[in-house]
Amino acid sequence: MAIIRFFCDESGKHKDHPVVTFCGVAASQPKLQQFDDAWDALLRQSGLTELHMKRASEYTRGLSGKIPKQAVDERIEALKPFADCINNHLEIGLIQAWDVKGFNALSESARRKLGGAADPYYTAFIRGLMEIVDYVHEDDRISVVCDDDEETALDCYRHYRGVRKVHPAIRQRTVSLTFANDKYFPALQAADMVAFLSRHQARKLFYNIPTLYEPLRKYLVSEQALGRMQWIEMFADEAKVKGLSKSLERSGRKKHP
Repeated sequence: MAIIRFFCDESGKHKDHPVVTFCGVAASQPKLQQFDDAWDALLRQSGLTELHMKRASEYTRGLSGKIPKQAVDERIEALKPFADCINNHLEIGLIQAWDVKGFNALSESARRKLGGAADPYYTAFIRGLMEIVDYVHEDDRISVVCDDDEETALDCYRHYRGVRKVHPAIRQRTVSLTFANDKYFPALQAADMVAFLSRHQARKLFYNIPTLYEPLRKYLVSEQALGRMQWIEMFADEAKVKGLSKSLERSGRKKHP
């Protein structure tokens, strides 16, 4: 039996952004320790104490004494070692991007079958749990760690408790939910990187909003060899969310996307 630690973060708030993402990275404890050590070494070598993609993406500003203001392609090269660290040491990455307008247009009956959430974050959280449960072995157990966010933490806990009541596999395999400061957890910084890049990619796919960091995201989520990071992606644009709504309305039983 192994304890699989699943680190989650979101990018974008549904009240302020057209697209929100919920992303997570996971690994067993031995692999996670290797990742933490390698990430911390990269931070020291880069003159950083932590990595946050919103700040790191501001390429016209120096990131540290060792990473000065740069052209965007130079900043991407400076960040690629962190992408390599994720792919070298972690096991599975989950990416979800949701179009907020499409989610808000869900019918009441469809919304009830998705748990009644008013924010796509919680639907994505439940779906993320289901994906990681499908990935682990039957006798593995999952410890979930979310970035500590005052706006979402309490409702996230309620949804965690609710989904464990109705999904036996999730109830059996999840053993903890905690909220943590990403400054002290490199895997949460990795989840932040994935969520930021995926939200900007979704903005381009859904709304044709240009993103300068598409090459870095493509580098990060490229297909990996066996034994390296495996990525699972879902980009739910308005049309896909509307299709989901119609499917749920036809369904006579509760289910998740």
